[in-house]
Amino acid sequence: MIDYEKVLKEFKKYLEKFDSKDEMIAMKISHSYHVVNLANILSKRLELTEEEKNVAKTLGLLHDIGRFVQYEKEKFYSDVKTKIDHGALAVDYLFKEKHIKDFEIPEKYYWLIEKSIFNHNKLEIENGLSEKEDFFAMFLRDIDKIDIFRQQGTSVENWVFKEPISKEVAKSFYEHHLVHMTDVANNTDYTVSQIAYLYDIYFKESYELLEETDNLELFLSTIDVEKGMEQEFEKIKKEARTYLKERIEKEC
Repeated sequence: MIDYEKVLKEFKKYLEKFDSKDEMIAMKISHSYHVVNLANILSKRLELTEEEKNVAKTLGLLHDIGRFVQYEKEKFYSDVKTKIDHGALAVDYLFKEKHIKDFEIPEKYYWLIEKSIFNHNKLEIENGLSEKEDFFAMFLRDIDKIDIFRQQGTSVENWVFKEPISKEVAKSFYEHHLVHMTDVANNTDYTVSQIAYLYDIYFKESYELLEETDNLELFLSTIDVEKGMEQEFEKIKKEARTYLKERIEKEC
């Protein structure tokens, strides 16, 4: 079984390499710990075993380990702008460079951890995973996105809704799909692409947790809406809120 306390101790040691006073580094540290907390809550609701709970917490803690190196190199977190896939970067650090050994995690969990972290930031989960790998990939994607809404609502970024939504972005959003970043043409599109993370949550319990945290509403409340765009933004909010409600009320 994974000893989560040992993993946590090593993670804190890893963080000593970075300037925690930097607002962007501090934001990612906070995100990592918030995701662990969500892993705890969702694990209980999904009735996971103690072994599975430790896997879930470990994934939550380590999933964004690549972000710290990404920011150190580029002073930016966007995978598109930096041309760095932070999920793949995390996997390289942990497995190609063999730093997974630093965390004293038994080798039988390596493949599961690698696949979950690699897939956590992709447009969709890769095919060919086992049932257990697929489950934890979905689990990690859920808790990551639940906290991303909180992170976006409290970050230093300026989220805006000032131009008309591009046709392809609007199509994806109203058809309840993730937005492909190659379709993003302006700042409004980018904001809408973040709201669309709502559509990539798998478990009903995760939707319930998202509603309870109020993270989606926090994010929506911080978006700066240009005069004349209020009606379109209200449509976006209504679509998101209706979708969330329907997913919670939907029978399993």
